[in-house]
Amino acid sequence: MQFQVPQFVDVEDTIVGPLTLRQFIYVAVAGGLSALLYFSVELWLWAILSIFFFGIAAALAFVKVNGRPIPRILLSAIQFYWKPQAYRWLPEHEAVRQATGEKKISLEEIISGFALKSVWRKVQTGSRLKKPPRELKERYEIFRKLSGERRAARRVDYR
Repeated sequence: MQFQVPQFVDVEDTIVGPLTLRQFIYVAVAGGLSALLYFSVELWLWAILSIFFFGIAAALAFVKVNGRPIPRILLSAIQFYWKPQAYRWLPEHEAVRQATGEKKISLEEIISGFALKSVWRKVQTGSRLKKPPRELKERYEIFRKLSGERRAARRVDYR
């Protein structure tokens, strides 16, 4: 049984002509403010304010930055500045370092330091270092059958 997979899920429906409902509301609010201002202020001030309101409405309705609409960017900016920031990986108090004389380091400490660095790198980047490419083994390998007999067979690597 086959199911129909929805496509273009991220595209909003056009309700009023080529405009989506959200775009139409932005333009309609700017038009309504312009109509109210037409009857309440001078003609030159009305023209300036109407251009300003329609410019803001057009930016909110049609402009996208990196695929995100302007209202979503403005909301994210407000939330960023409104909420306090928490830095979790910074130490609260820096330890005071004291100068010491030369210290001898054993081989075990060096090896444990490398292990710690690799674990730290994995935590920071979320992955391990790239593994070096494996060397190709010989073309033939010797294997043992269930009967115990040893035979040579050609090795095939599917990489």
